[in-house]
Amino acid sequence: MKDFKVLLINCNTMLDTLVTAGIGILSACLKQEGIEVKLFDTTFYRTAERTGDEARAYALQVKPTNFEDLGIIPEKGDVIEEFSRTVADFKPDLIGLSCIEVTWPLGLKLLNAVRHTGIPTIVGGAYATFGADIVIRQPAVDMVCVGEGEQALTELCRKLRKGDDIAHIKNIWVKKDGKLFKNPIRPGMPMKELPFQDWELYDKRRFWKPMGGKISVTGTFEMNRGCPYTCTFCINSGFHNLYEGVGGYYREQEIPRLIDEMLEKKEAYDLAFVYLVAESFLTTNHSRIEEFGRLYPQVGLPFWVEARPESISKDKVAMLREIGCEGISVGVESGNEDLRRNKLGRNLTNERIIQAFDLLADSNIRVSANNIIGFPTETREMIFDTIELDRQINVKGVMVSFFSPYRGCTLREVCELEGYLKEEDIAGDYRLGPSMRMPQISPDELLGLHRTFPLYVKFPKSEWKTIRLAEQNTTAGNAVYKELAQRYMKEFM
Repeated sequence: MKDFKVLLINCNTMLDTLVTAGIGILSACLKQEGIEVKLFDTTFYRTAERTGDEARAYALQVKPTNFEDLGIIPEKGDVIEEFSRTVADFKPDLIGLSCIEVTWPLGLKLLNAVRHTGIPTIVGGAYATFGADIVIRQPAVDMVCVGEGEQALTELCRKLRKGDDIAHIKNIWVKKDGKLFKNPIRPGMPMKELPFQDWELYDKRRFWKPMGGKISVTGTFEMNRGCPYTCTFCINSGFHNLYEGVGGYYREQEIPRLIDEMLEKKEAYDLAFVYLVAESFLTTNHSRIEEFGRLYPQVGLPFWVEARPESISKDKVAMLREIGCEGISVGVESGNEDLRRNKLGRNLTNERIIQAFDLLADSNIRVSANNIIGFPTETREMIFDTIELDRQINVKGVMVSFFSPYRGCTLREVCELEGYLKEEDIAGDYRLGPSMRMPQISPDELLGLHRTFPLYVKFPKSEWKTIRLAEQNTTAGNAVYKELAQRYMKEFM
């Protein structure tokens, strides 16, 4: 069988170093077929003015960290030129671009730079899945993977290697002979059948991840795929709809299989921290939680998870504390019950949210509340409902993101219908700024509320007039913000 080489592109946001499970699994699947795989990673190139972590540190959500202390700085070379050189040197038989909505414009530039080579290209990931009709229009794109790629990409490479027809591979849209073949979705692959991630293709710098004010060697492990819930602001609602007719999207990894992979990677990569990929870590059956609590001490590393308030109970918190959970992020999203229930698909009361944080209060686990501002129809007053709820739960970590209407989430359609953005518009990084213009609240006001959100939560109401001044991006407003931010960091971080 002839040699076959695949160049995967991880089109990543700048210095977001946490490894993604998806690319490592794709590489492992291809290598099982005897295919040579190389990764071109944009993570360490200067592709933005500031990183997401820098934006969060500026907005008082995380402790500042400095990659330069580890000798990690953006590469001086031009990312397009370096990519073109990699293609020329490696001479792949297929180029596979993995991107999210935010990085699609950069990914397209990369593909356009090597279009003249005639090497077949395929684009995958969440944006390709829900924006396939937009992506496939590009002359530099030959194929789009809609949905999961492990089986589809492997089948594609197998057929290309043999010279077989590729027009009818499930999950893949193919341009061929002036026609477009839109193939149907196949059922999701059982997670226990997935190979362990291939981390050999990653630059070792990718494992250094800021967490809780420290930078640690961190491993990412996929505990679940998808989410049992269908919140309208999340693209999991899109995956739920996409896979509804083929058995559903949400799946769980078997705990012993998960532990085995962690143990292997811990030894091979000297891991110091673990991030578990699970949209709601505690939303599962009781026996599975018990099994995780029983087996995880073999791994024995601090870890961080995300959870929904309604999944938090006294016994689960005790288990997490006992086995070394260092951090947990809990989704508040909005403190306005009407918005949360009727627009966001989150059917729970403020009282239940408060109860969840009360259960975590004495756990010694680092707890943060995840909030979002800038939803369609959300007003300044509704954002202050969220601030008031955060004041009641009195959590140490106050996180706030901008709502970004990524393709795939149900609310995207609402935003387009209301004229807040166009079908082809790219929603921006949820850490950096708002993506829409809405009549009830301006982008500038959202930016001001974003940076002062933790101040409103933690400082007494007698100082709210001063904080209001700090919302303004003016010389005076920025001076006030700088003074208040220094106080906040000293008192609360």
